[in-house]
Amino acid sequence: MENRKIKILAIDDNRDNLITLKALIMDAFSEAIVLTALRGQEGLELASAEEPDVIILDIVMPGMDGFEVCTRLKADEKLSDIPIVFLTALKGDKESRIKALECGAEAFLSKPVDESELTAQIRTMLKIRAANIQKREEKQLLAALVEEKTRELKESNTNTLQLLETIKKEQSLMEAIFNSIPGYLYVYDESGKLIKWNKNMKQ
Repeated sequence: MENRKIKILAIDDNRDNLITLKALIMDAFSEAIVLTALRGQEGLELASAEEPDVIILDIVMPGMDGFEVCTRLKADEKLSDIPIVFLTALKGDKESRIKALECGAEAFLSKPVDESELTAQIRTMLKIRAANIQKREEKQLLAALVEEKTRELKESNTNTLQLLETIKKEQSLMEAIFNSIPGYLYVYDESGKLIKWNKNMKQ
């Protein structure tokens, strides 16, 4: 996983925290692209533009806090399956953790961030992200197959209706020809029963 090109977005209003996070991530995932944002709105815009694999999100930020950012991300169909790891001030911050789970977060990291814990969390989030992408692709494939089959059925139905219309016209033509024949014309089935006769026969 470390050798794969991955994008990680870190959102924190503290520039020093972002510098530290970026250094830790680059040390563990040398080919990772690390995006950073100092404000919630900036983070939302970056997430929409870049569609990162993992988002690391601080809770306490001015203007738009982490909970609101998370809620908006999870409400966006394009971004909703990106795993979000919240940065919490204390390991025992139960209230914040509960609120974070309620708005859709997948995991937590406590400040100051431990490198091994950060690496383990990112690896786990990347697995979740890969599973989410596979699920989305399978859903899109299924939708495409359903659409294709629906189109085929519509085309088949149209062709059938056109064929029935053609047969109807041919039957009308044959009926007109049959009835226009002068003289007596009778048609019997195999048992000798009269089933058709020339209605317009001339006397």
